[in-house]
Amino acid sequence: MNYYIKTFGCQMNERDSEKVEGILLENNCKKTDTPEQADLIIINSCAVREKAENKLYSEIGRLRFRNKKAKIVAMGCVAQINYEKLKNVADIVIGTNAIDEFYNIVKEHDINGVFIKPNMDKPDYIFPHLNKITAYIDIMYGCDNFCTYCIVPHTRGREVSRKKESIIEEIKRLVDNGTKEVMLLGQNVNSYGKNFNYGFVDLLYEVNKIKGLERIRFTTSHPKDFSKDLIYAIRDLKKLCEHIHLPLQSGSNKILKLMRRKYTIEEYLEKIYTYKEMVKDGSITTDIIVGFPQETEEDFEETLKILDEVKYDTSFSFKYSKRPFTKAKDMDGQVPEDEKLRRLNMLQDLQAKITQEKLKTYESKITEVLIEGVSKKGNQFFGRNRQNTVVNLDFMDNIKVGDIVSVKVTRTLKHSLVGEPV
Repeated sequence: MNYYIKTFGCQMNERDSEKVEGILLENNCKKTDTPEQADLIIINSCAVREKAENKLYSEIGRLRFRNKKAKIVAMGCVAQINYEKLKNVADIVIGTNAIDEFYNIVKEHDINGVFIKPNMDKPDYIFPHLNKITAYIDIMYGCDNFCTYCIVPHTRGREVSRKKESIIEEIKRLVDNGTKEVMLLGQNVNSYGKNFNYGFVDLLYEVNKIKGLERIRFTTSHPKDFSKDLIYAIRDLKKLCEHIHLPLQSGSNKILKLMRRKYTIEEYLEKIYTYKEMVKDGSITTDIIVGFPQETEEDFEETLKILDEVKYDTSFSFKYSKRPFTKAKDMDGQVPEDEKLRRLNMLQDLQAKITQEKLKTYESKITEVLIEGVSKKGNQFFGRNRQNTVVNLDFMDNIKVGDIVSVKVTRTLKHSLVGEPV
């Protein structure tokens, strides 16, 4: 059986798609790069914003037109909440917590229907990987925060942490097969282990002991739970990379309260500057929403002020989007779309300038790069430094994918660096 898969969304969706591919490949299925050659077409969906959700329906129609004989599977976050609608356009609908159903799909080729579970019932099951140099590791599933704009608790269920032993075993298997770096995943990694007698920082110290593993990353941290102990770990653990992704969402305390974020700007900045003081070469990225209900021009200016003050290496910014099941969709003071777009453009223009300033600081300096692969054009290696910045370098006979190389930065691009091995 040939399969074609397309993924929308975050790192967790990417990991879910990898699990699906691993199951299919283990059962002698073959991947095709074109939907016309596929017997099974899989679309992994994102529901964080309305635009991303709409992509699923248009994609199903487009792919159905291109291949009328293939069986279409709609999976992911949209499948989890809109399965009643999707079952009319897809042959199989699989929610975020039912990926193991693919084991049955490859055994019973005539299977159809809807497969939804409210929560992850086997969190410690180790799904296959595709043996990459860098690997995503789920350390927990779900979210308990219920921010007023966010649909994730409804698409991913309540928080469930994996046992430390299962996570360590999974990473050791990967390292034995050539993995050099792991990215620990969770909607809020800082709340990992709430039902155990150990937490996220304890897990980091255990992962740091794994022989053969070179680097550790993690995402995402919720500012309300981001602790000084975690900053100590970033400073002290040799394998833990000097990068944090700490979503701001808004620079206004009024908006943060409406968002139910459970921290103030003052608390957020205190943690940011503690991190900057203790991790000298650390980088910071963030998420920002503009045009949240009741956001005034003054509130938006507060966000720009924080952006300019913190000087994030990169920010991922979006217009507020109404989502089902969330409280914000019914709030008074909805901001017009054209105003949201104006604010987004202003914020992104400012961030682009800051990003260029940050990248310029690398010029003529030496940075440590893990070679992850070959560029899309096929004419260079690419990798990331410990600060999570992409670095490109020319091929050399003594360098291969998986090597960690000292690179002297020679110039900057819009979002990345170019260098030569030292």
